Amino acid sequence: MAKKAKKPRGTAPEEQKKRRRRRKEWTFTNFQNVLALPERLATYLRLLLHLDKTSWDFCLDKLRQHVKWEAEVEDKRPKVQINVKGRERTSRSGPAYLAWSKSKGRGKGRRYFAAPCDELGRVQKSILHRFISQVFVHFARYGGQVGSSIMANAGHHAGFAKSVFSLDIVNAYPTVYRSRVRATLRKPFEFALRQFKGVTFSEEDVLKMLDSITDLIVFKDRLPQGPPTSPRVFDIVCGKMDQEIFQWLESNATPFQGYRYSAWTDNLTISSDGEIPLEVRQKVIEIVRENGFFPHMREDKMKYFSPETGERPIVTGLVVLPDGRITMAPRKVNQLRARLHQLMLRKAWDKEAMMLIDGTIGFVREIYPKNLPSKLRDVVLAVEARRASMRVPVVHDESIEDEDAIMLDEDPETKVPSPSKKKDEGPTETVSEVVLM
Repeated sequence: MAKKAKKPRGTAPEEQKKRRRRRKEWTFTNFQNVLALPERLATYLRLLLHLDKTSWDFCLDKLRQHVKWEAEVEDKRPKVQINVKGRERTSRSGPAYLAWSKSKGRGKGRRYFAAPCDELGRVQKSILHRFISQVFVHFARYGGQVGSSIMANAGHHAGFAKSVFSLDIVNAYPTVYRSRVRATLRKPFEFALRQFKGVTFSEEDVLKMLDSITDLIVFKDRLPQGPPTSPRVFDIVCGKMDQEIFQWLESNATPFQGYRYSAWTDNLTISSDGEIPLEVRQKVIEIVRENGFFPHMREDKMKYFSPETGERPIVTGLVVLPDGRITMAPRKVNQLRARLHQLMLRKAWDKEAMMLIDGTIGFVREIYPKNLPSKLRDVVLAVEARRASMRVPVVHDESIEDEDAIMLDEDPETKVPSPSKKKDEGPTETVSEVVLM
């Protein structure tokens, strides 16, 4: 039998298969520099951060345990089931960080978190208050700033915006690598060391101390989402990008049309009192990419609101009206109404429910301080009345699983016996007396 002639490779498109490149394994070294920091330099670092030696040593012990834990486990680390807000999550965690993930929605991937332990979190707060918070960020940054809120971010565009262009950054925190954090903080850290006048630091000493601080605020050589330092560090890293976007908008402004720019962490908003040309929008996307970030290309993440589209401008989830008023989108109103309704159905509120209620009511009252929308009026007033009539938890019963549950009494003058005494041991105390003690 005659052999069939072989077809030449690359003749058909389906036959032009490229070999898949194997992804390089992500290698990282956690806490290597801070654990090797000499005691002389660690002393000056503690002075700069207002840290006592005990807190510093406890933090280093946790870091050593984490490094030892990483060395003992295999390449595929064991999956640990943890419970976060009543839901089990698959996580790979260690002594220094507790890691978990949360779904963004169907087909939208997952969002990854890494919460530091108490010892490491205490040191990170000192780094934030004593060093990172002293570094200036661009004035367009509203997220993570003291005294700022999404109302202030939306208010920057209120009464001005006729068209709005908004876009999000994909996985904003993890795209900031260790090398970028180190390069961004180098000049501010060298300026901070000028406080130690009379002490000579070599170039190697400065780099060792800077690497130690970088070790304490990054995890797996990336900026994690969870530590208190990450939002401020991200805002500092975005400074160059914010300057370039502002410069581009100012160069395209005219006496008849202006632009305004604001940023809430990874959410960028550009507004104008006229139409925003396609060229301006494409250039903003290009600037974001040139600075090492990846803008979302989904329609719900990158959107253009204008009279042409027939949609009202939305800034960080808030609707900006032409007369300057700021309201919530109907979808958000329905979500908050459903959340508060579900909380009202509970017989008792634990600590987690109380935190959720306070946060939700505070958010609603920030946007609607006086006149509530009709959909939220009844449920918000009911929750506030129940919250105001809350009593101190003095009921202790073995049948109640959650001892932190706060019960409601129908009669405000009802007397409750002290939990430390029996019924026949002395008079009872009123609720007002318990509160004052």
